[in-house]
Amino acid sequence: MGLPLTTNSQVRGRGEAAAAAPVRDLLLLSDLHLGSHLKPRMRGEHVHLAARIDEVLPRFLDHYAGRGPWQLIINGDFIDFWNIEFGRESAREGEELALRRARAAFDAYPGVEDALVRFLAAGNAVVFVTGNHDAELLYPGVRRAIKARLERASAADEGPASAADACRLGEAAAGTVSFVSWFLHEPGALWIEHGHLFDAACATTDVLAPTRKGRLVKTLAEVATRSFTNLMPEIDYDAPDTYTAADYARWAAARGLRFVLLVVLLYLRMVGQMLWLWVGRGRVDRQGRAAHQERLEAIAENAGLQMSTLSALQEMAPPPSTATVGGVLSVTALDVLLTLLSLTAAGLVIAALSGGSRALGAVIGLGLGVLAVRGIRRRRRKRAIADEMSEVAIDVGRMTEVPLVLMGHSHRGSIDVHGGVVYGNSGSWLDGSHLVVRRDRRSGRPTAVELRRWRNGGVMVLDRHEVAAADGRARTVDDRRAAAIG
Repeated sequence: MGLPLTTNSQVRGRGEAAAAAPVRDLLLLSDLHLGSHLKPRMRGEHVHLAARIDEVLPRFLDHYAGRGPWQLIINGDFIDFWNIEFGRESAREGEELALRRARAAFDAYPGVEDALVRFLAAGNAVVFVTGNHDAELLYPGVRRAIKARLERASAADEGPASAADACRLGEAAAGTVSFVSWFLHEPGALWIEHGHLFDAACATTDVLAPTRKGRLVKTLAEVATRSFTNLMPEIDYDAPDTYTAADYARWAAARGLRFVLLVVLLYLRMVGQMLWLWVGRGRVDRQGRAAHQERLEAIAENAGLQMSTLSALQEMAPPPSTATVGGVLSVTALDVLLTLLSLTAAGLVIAALSGGSRALGAVIGLGLGVLAVRGIRRRRRKRAIADEMSEVAIDVGRMTEVPLVLMGHSHRGSIDVHGGVVYGNSGSWLDGSHLVVRRDRRSGRPTAVELRRWRNGGVMVLDRHEVAAADGRARTVDDRRAAAIG
C-alpha cells in the first residue's frame, strides 16, 4: 500500500470547513515515546514510567481541555515503534507489523486513549506530526486505525481524506485527528516540524516516502536501538546521546568477561546490519523517490510554498549516516577501532620484515594509532543536537519567511530568539515540558509562545517570548512565573 497524498480538492474542502471555526491557541508537546517498555527484556523502571504516563497525561489533557479551544500538536515520537518488539514469533513486516505495534501501544495506555477521546469531544483538534521513532505514521493503515480509535468512528465510514496529509493548521477541524508527514506551515506566521531530518543518524532521504519495496527504510539509530539497546536493558535509555566509546567500554568491563563478550558480539552484529543499510537496504528505491517527488510538489502547492524553498530546506539537512560508509564507521566508532588495529598490525609487520622486535613494533604501532585516534576525535564535532537544531531553526524561519519555528526531537525544552526569528523546542513531555502558542483573536496570528512544565497537577511558565509579525522583530518578555495558571 502506498503512502498518503493530499489532493488540492481535499485541502480546499478542509480549509473551507475550518474557516468559520473559532481561533484556537496551540498546545504543542512531543517525544512521549509511548510503548518503549513493550519488549521481551525491560527494566522495571520502564514499566513504572509507562504506568505513570497513563496516570498523569490524562490529567494534563483534561486540564487543558476545559480551557480551550485548542489545536493539540503532537510533534513527533508519540509512539516509540523502535522499542516495541514481539519476539521471534512475529513474521509480519511493513504496514502489517506497524499496525500491530500501534495497537499494542494504545492497548498499553487506556487512560491516554480515553483522555484523547475526551479532548476531541470537547471541541479540540489533534494533529500528529511524524517523528523518527514513529515514522510508521506514514502508513495509511496506521493513520486510519488511530483515527478510528480516537474519533470512535468506523474505519470503513471514513472519507477519502482520513489518511491524507495536512500541512496547514487551519485544515484541522474540531473533534478530528489529522496527520502530517513533514511540517505544518502558516504563511507569514509559523513553521512546525519534529526536527529529526537535521540529525544524520535519525534521518532518511525522501522524507515523504522513505520506502524500499513499499516498506519504510531504517535509519542507523533505529538499527542501533533494535539490534543492541533493546537487547541490553542494563544500559541507560539515553546512552546513544551521552555515551562515548570509552563510556561503553567502561560500562561493559564493569560487568565481567562474559558480559563483555556478549556486548562485543552484539556490537559486531549491529555494525554488520548498519553496513548492510549502506550497501542497499537503507536506500530509498526508485518508486519511493518518485512518490516523494510527487508528494513534495503537491505539498508545496497546498502549503503556499515554492518548490525551490522545499528543495533548499532538504539540502540544508545533512546526508543520512546510511548514505556513506564513513557515516556508518563514525557513528559506530568503528573507524577508531580500525585505526588502532591497522596501525598496530602495521607496526608488527614492519618489525617482522626488518628483523626487529615485534613487541617494540606493536608498541610503536599502537602509539601511532592512539595519536591518530586523537586527531580523529579533534576533527569530529561532538554531538550537540539541541544546539545544532537551534541554529538550523533560525535558517528555516528566514527561508520560509515566518517569525516562529517550533520543533521537538532534542528532548531539551527552550525558547531562543535570533535575528527576529523565535525558535521554540517542546523538549520531552516525559519531564512535563510543552509549548503553548497564543493567537490574536481577530487575525489568528501567533502573538506569544510559552515554554511550560506540567508538574504536581499544575502548570508553570518557564519562559515566554512575544512573536512579532513576519516583517517585525520578536520582543522578549522576561516575565517568568512559577504560579499555577490556566
